[in-house]
Amino acid sequence: MDMMRFNDFYLRLYKGDAKQDGPAILEDFYTLWREAENSGVDAEFLREEAKGVLQRIVAKDLFLLAACEWIGTKGHFKLGKALAHEVSVHYLQQPELLKFALSETTEECATTVARRLCALDVPVAVSLGWALSISEDLPPSQLIASTIAKVTNFLATEHPATCKRLLDSKSSPFADSQVAQQLAGRLATELDALEALPQLVELRMSSEMRRSFRYLRRNERRAVTERAQGDSFLADMFMLSEHFKYANQVAVEHHNNQQKVETMIPMFTHEMSVELPQTWIADPLLYGHMVADLWEVAGQ
Repeated sequence: MDMMRFNDFYLRLYKGDAKQDGPAILEDFYTLWREAENSGVDAEFLREEAKGVLQRIVAKDLFLLAACEWIGTKGHFKLGKALAHEVSVHYLQQPELLKFALSETTEECATTVARRLCALDVPVAVSLGWALSISEDLPPSQLIASTIAKVTNFLATEHPATCKRLLDSKSSPFADSQVAQQLAGRLATELDALEALPQLVELRMSSEMRRSFRYLRRNERRAVTERAQGDSFLADMFMLSEHFKYANQVAVEHHNNQQKVETMIPMFTHEMSVELPQTWIADPLLYGHMVADLWEVAGQ
């Protein structure tokens, strides 16, 4: 099979109109993906070849159509997983919940996608935003009520800190949502109950443990810096560099037009944190059964 055909789809997405040509492009891409699978193309290789197209789909706001078609209607797990990966990368540090326009989506499709997004471990900003969008855009029904309760309970149990941070955001698009307010109240109550529990002095980190932890973090940063300097193509240009123990800058000395120049380079670190599912931390096998059940039940 000619894998260059995926590049043609990228060009179609780049030049075409997402609203007019989007559905046809997604359907043709699904057909090409299935053709590649049936011809025996390796799953990882296929995912890598389609990476650019999937990234373009997420960037051009075609995720809603793709999720409804590939995850909801067709229920293709491998293609849905590949799409969920690109969504996770794109919205990994999303500071607020996403709002989806689901008014033209059928009830069955929207609820199926809501459960399966949880099974695919997309960011909470996406999965919770999808569930809250259902409550606002679609008329109430027993299926919608049960799906929203299932999804919000799952996310609040597995990602309580992330859910609370997103719901408490001042720029949240669901500030007036009754479901969001109820969920935020539940999380606040659970947090107050957790903080009210007695704290054992024996479980606190001792001064020696804190000192050892600081040493480990310092050695880790130093190893990362040394490796970055060794792999940098600018390393040979610098004649001398000095690192001061308590400074926040690096003094670099280099030659420029037969002159010796000293430059101060400020140092800074970039850190981010991702809350892992609570059940996965305690029992990965149980969590695997939970997400598999979410995917299967959504299709019934």
